[in-house]
Amino acid sequence: MRYFFVIFVLFFVFLPRSTEAIRWLALHESDGNWTESDCSEARRSGALWSAQARVCRRQPGAMPHVVAAARIARTTCLSTYAGERWNCSSIELAPKFTPDLLTGTREQAYVYAISAAALSWSVARACAAGALAACSCAAPPRAPPRPPREAAPPEPHARFKWGGCGDNFQWAERFAKQFLDAHEIDVRDGKIENFIEVETTTTEKPTTTTRLETTTVPPVVILVDDQPAPANITATPRPRKGRRGRKRVPRSPRRGRPTRKRFRSRYGYDDRGSRHRNIEYRMAADDPRFDPQVDLRTRLESLRPLIASANLMNARFGRKVVSSGMRTKCTCHGVSGSCSVRTCWRALPALARVGAALAGEAARAGPLRAHPRRRARPRARLRYVTPSPDYCEPEPAAGSPGTHGRKCNASAGAARGGCGRLCCGRGRRAVRSARLERCRCRYHWCCRVDCQLCRITTEEHYCN
Repeated sequence: MRYFFVIFVLFFVFLPRSTEAIRWLALHESDGNWTESDCSEARRSGALWSAQARVCRRQPGAMPHVVAAARIARTTCLSTYAGERWNCSSIELAPKFTPDLLTGTREQAYVYAISAAALSWSVARACAAGALAACSCAAPPRAPPRPPREAAPPEPHARFKWGGCGDNFQWAERFAKQFLDAHEIDVRDGKIENFIEVETTTTEKPTTTTRLETTTVPPVVILVDDQPAPANITATPRPRKGRRGRKRVPRSPRRGRPTRKRFRSRYGYDDRGSRHRNIEYRMAADDPRFDPQVDLRTRLESLRPLIASANLMNARFGRKVVSSGMRTKCTCHGVSGSCSVRTCWRALPALARVGAALAGEAARAGPLRAHPRRRARPRARLRYVTPSPDYCEPEPAAGSPGTHGRKCNASAGAARGGCGRLCCGRGRRAVRSARLERCRCRYHWCCRVDCQLCRITTEEHYCN
């Protein structure tokens, strides 16, 4: 009986809590050097899979850079989607995620791509800095570097040499594949049967109460656009083909072309992308595999291999964006500042630029079907399995926290962070507050500073 009890306890200790290989993003709070015992502890806590723990034990010196990659990926995702309806807040719940990062959505495609890009970027920079004993600077390329963009130097361009210390992306890419892709390959091939434990609770909504200093007037709440807009029409009737069914758009007096850009707000094209996404989400809900009302465990049992395939493609695409963004940097050497000899090396791009590029690719991501129609090799792009909702209303089954109570910018309109985009037509409310601060301070010799008290009024807007 005692032996059976020990086995029962060990079974639940080593039981995985999620089916995602991005659980290592929970390591962003770790610090210090890593040992084999630290790798085992991370495996027991659920932050690493067994394959990732083996890589950790083989390369313990690379784990501080893995932790740095988790911080970079988290910061990049939060800053990239700060003003969007989906603000990447669910990445902070690692290693437990909500369904928006479990069911193969566009958002999950972005998180996988940026995590793979951040891991390869961090390890490659560590190799170039000499912080890893297993790797060093990148090997010099075979092709000669391009001539500088400035005026042609007096010496021919053939006088160059590869030097410096280039970022070793080849070694970093191999390490990222071993660390990230091993578990997804096992899930795709059906070698792992995992118990699924999902965190369906959403993050706390931002409160509309503001902490004020010594005020002279209590805050005033003003309802702006109090009357809510009519219900969003998810499926608009398509116009009939022919001349009568077409929408007449004013034409430009210069070239005679439709001026859709000038009259975009008039014809309601501001929210075109999210509207089509919501239609796609509602249409996919008819399939029991994607229906958010169906139990998440039931949905993932049929979609797990397909989601694993999409995760592998998205991680590969994230590493490809980093490698394609590498640029040649050169330093000129010569007498009196001339560029008679150039020393060049290959350097990685800024990760903020990679994150912005991946965000654009996530908006243009394509669906991954279990049975593709064509056998031709599709072009590389981000892939999703489950369509994403518009994230306007709270929907725990889909991982949508909603935008109620979100702070927005009233002057931005439908742009990023604007009330027109975040409030989804529900209107907003403005909170005005006044406080007293010292202003117009003057220094008098010697030694006195006289200031006046100024009343400063601030106004903040929150979505209904």
